[in-house]
Amino acid sequence: MGKVFHKLTKNSCRKTLTLTAFLRIIVYMEKVAKKNIMLIFVRVVLTIACALVYAWIFSNSLKSGAESSAQSHAVTDAVQGAAQVVAPSSGVATATGKDYDNLHSIIRSIAHFAEFALLGALLSWCYLSYTRQKAFAVIPFGLIVLTPIIDECLQLFTGSRAAEMKDIFLDTGGGFIGAALALLAFFVCRAIFKRRKRV
Repeated sequence: MGKVFHKLTKNSCRKTLTLTAFLRIIVYMEKVAKKNIMLIFVRVVLTIACALVYAWIFSNSLKSGAESSAQSHAVTDAVQGAAQVVAPSSGVATATGKDYDNLHSIIRSIAHFAEFALLGALLSWCYLSYTRQKAFAVIPFGLIVLTPIIDECLQLFTGSRAAEMKDIFLDTGGGFIGAALALLAFFVCRAIFKRRKRV
């Protein structure tokens, strides 16, 4: 009788262990599936965001000199209008003539820098979402260097604009700074997340 009871208990324990292991496998698979779905979602969003920024940059490159000038003057007027409300006596609010031209030039430079900083940040995050291998880092950083050159070359096809080296350097600098800030933000957030997970 004791042997039969022992055998039944042993079989019951085996079944329990097998069931526990099976449930753990299911839970693990669910976690992996959820992680993969989230990763795919992030990759798709970042890839689309990069494509949209590229479309925006190159569409600006293909505008005529008159269209580009009108767009940047509209932004300058908007900035000046905001300054007239916030600080009516400031140099930005009261700029006219050469001062206005200098303000317009500064705003154009900031816009160039900002759009490529955004591109650099998105390219870096997109790269990190696909791989962490350092060898592939040449792709986003190569694009940061190549894109401003293509951007300036496209302007030659408008017939009324010229490629400028200072814009290439400004855009490239913006791209690298945007990438550096994006990488810094990523690694800081990852370090904070790991630290919280340990606690």
